[in-house]
Amino acid sequence: MRIAAWRLGRSVQQGRGERRNGWAATVVMSVVAAGLVAPGSAAADAPPASAATDRQEQPIATRDGIAVSYVSFRLPLPANAPAHPEACDRTGYLRYRPVGGPENARDADAVVVQQQGLAGGAVNSEGVAGNTVRSAKSLGRNIEFWSLARRGSCLDETAGFDFALQTGNYLDAVDYYFNGKPIDGRIFPGFKASQDLPILDSIGVERVIRDQYEIMLHELPDQAERQRKYVCTGISMGGMVTGLFSDWDFDGNPATQADAGYNQCAAFAAQDTMVSSDPAAIQNTPFFHDLTDALMSPTNNVLKAGFDSGVLPMRTLGPVPVIGTKAMVLYRLAGLAAHLAPDEESQLLAHLHDPEIEATLTTMFGQTWAAVATGGADGSGTIRDYRFTNAALLGTFIDNNSGNFALLQQGVGALSGGPVQEKTFPNGGGATQIPALGNYLRISAGPQTRVAPTDRNALYTWRNYNDVVGVPWTAPNRETADIHEVARQLGTGAPTAYWETYFPLRMIIDLGAGLTGARSGDMVNLRYHNMSRTKPNFVAFAGDSVVQYGVGTWVPTPPTAQVETLPGYTHIDTIGAAAVQNNGKPDYSGQYLAEFIRGLT
Repeated sequence: MRIAAWRLGRSVQQGRGERRNGWAATVVMSVVAAGLVAPGSAAADAPPASAATDRQEQPIATRDGIAVSYVSFRLPLPANAPAHPEACDRTGYLRYRPVGGPENARDADAVVVQQQGLAGGAVNSEGVAGNTVRSAKSLGRNIEFWSLARRGSCLDETAGFDFALQTGNYLDAVDYYFNGKPIDGRIFPGFKASQDLPILDSIGVERVIRDQYEIMLHELPDQAERQRKYVCTGISMGGMVTGLFSDWDFDGNPATQADAGYNQCAAFAAQDTMVSSDPAAIQNTPFFHDLTDALMSPTNNVLKAGFDSGVLPMRTLGPVPVIGTKAMVLYRLAGLAAHLAPDEESQLLAHLHDPEIEATLTTMFGQTWAAVATGGADGSGTIRDYRFTNAALLGTFIDNNSGNFALLQQGVGALSGGPVQEKTFPNGGGATQIPALGNYLRISAGPQTRVAPTDRNALYTWRNYNDVVGVPWTAPNRETADIHEVARQLGTGAPTAYWETYFPLRMIIDLGAGLTGARSGDMVNLRYHNMSRTKPNFVAFAGDSVVQYGVGTWVPTPPTAQVETLPGYTHIDTIGAAAVQNNGKPDYSGQYLAEFIRGLT
């Protein structure tokens, strides 16, 4: 039996006006609201209507029983938005549904709507999307999974990837982006700097969550259907974005609730994150509500003015050393190479000579502090001194036993073909066993032993996640993702890239303001208070991530939530694990989410 929408979403409005008139007024209004707002009052509001038009659906692929398409809508930016490509007046999502299942989302049993993490493109969630749909099908449910493409994806660099995917030669993309090779007579003009991207000032949290709202309204116009079918989710930063979506007043009218974010969803799910607009419970106390609003709202307004005027030097994370735009393109190119020519000796690094790339290679893959400090001149050398197949190079970049930054790691297998030694930069995996402190060290390089090659003559190869039995520095239960699938996803071109090329820093500023108490100015419509917790909640923590043992210690999950730990998963494995794990079971993340959804429908 389906859970009735009124039982899920008609909790007492916990909205806040632009300013409070004091504690007494708050108490009185709360009592009046509790006594007079009848169940179903939100449904009595004038039904909201979507501004999205010109729906277009482009088939992408059919894989393992899942039909993948890209759905987009015309949702023009405001008339006063800076000059921008026409593509930026559209937004959409990657749609995953079972082959042979309902063609119309209205006929699905449920629809998962996913916000991506920091700089994540819609392809980020392809693994968990397909796995959730398959698991739901095995449980007798036809569901869809919508992986949202944030508005900033309209600026993604995809031309080089698209061309290389056509020719089958990954070096076509490498040489286009870094060596001046033309494609169809066009030479890459270079990666954009902050001053070239004023449009990013218009792509903050409100734009992103409003895009989500308009899409959800367009696809399921009926309020009762939305409250019955939509499961609103987020991975990493996307969970916090979903928290603000839940508590946003989309029509700006405190007297109506049908438009409120929480009234669009049957349930909420967090993937190695939290869904909350108020993780520190600031809004629970009128004094702290007023104080933080008085401090944070003006600060947010000043920062916004700095972006709008061009005074602030960074509109995007692109210039950030080591993990900026070029670094993310490097990861994508490594995936493209491993997708097109996994077993060939890699020529990728031989075609890359760029100071920012060198900083990334030195920091992200250095073996020791001395090696990083000297650029390999201590005798250990650099990653350029060793030979890899393309699959092995990608694995060395991203594997949880190789990469030096935990939030980019996945368990994709093990290095093979030559001897290795343990890495100690930035810390050894054993350091995470230190009581109390160790859990927080997971955020640097993860809890696993990491290794690097030592033989400069050997050609290092890669053993996939399901071929690691006998490898001394890992175990099958710590390898969860198929490197070939990960490579294909990283190497994706249009319609959206795996990593956003120009992620707007405005998103971070807005999230910081909202989560620390700003409730006026740009945040005036963040009117409600943790209303996602009045609905069924699902939380999936990655077993090898810092989130559960660090952030989760201080920010408790909702008391009624279904909480699951995904054993051996890294942060990204939560959305990128293989369909079948080494113990023969389906991907835990997709399976647990599908089971949660079955309990709703």
